[in-house]
Amino acid sequence: GPLGSESLMPSQVVKGGAFDGTMNGPFGHGYGEGAGEGIDDVEWVVGKDKPTYDEIFYTLSPVNGKITGANAKKEMVKSKLPNTVLGKIWKLADVDKDGLLDDEEFALANHLIKVKLEGHELPADLPPHLVPPSKRRHE
Repeated sequence: GPLGSESLMPSQVVKGGAFDGTMNGPFGHGYGEGAGEGIDDVEWVVGKDKPTYDEIFYTLSPVNGKITGANAKKEMVKSKLPNTVLGKIWKLADVDKDGLLDDEEFALANHLIKVKLEGHELPADLPPHLVPPSKRRHE
């Protein structure tokens, strides 16, 4: 979303309308599920499954620690999700918009695929708690 004044108030981020139901705090419908999972965790929620995703990542011929869109696509289509959905996941996961995925971005893509396969909606923008640690802007 548009940064600016809101980035000065990190406490506002969690209270924003990024997820349905966050208005009611942790008791809201769907809080902490799907893309909202890990919103209160200090650790990156994707990290816990990352070793599994890393194993796949290294089979996809990374160059300089990144895989191409074509190689990522080969793996992502196995989820059987429609291309429109996978395209959205790609946009969310390619955090630095370089058209390649590093191991963190690939793990994130897989996490979002899992969110979708579990029947949850994808966020319109990547919520701050899902941004890979190395991609977070240190203010």
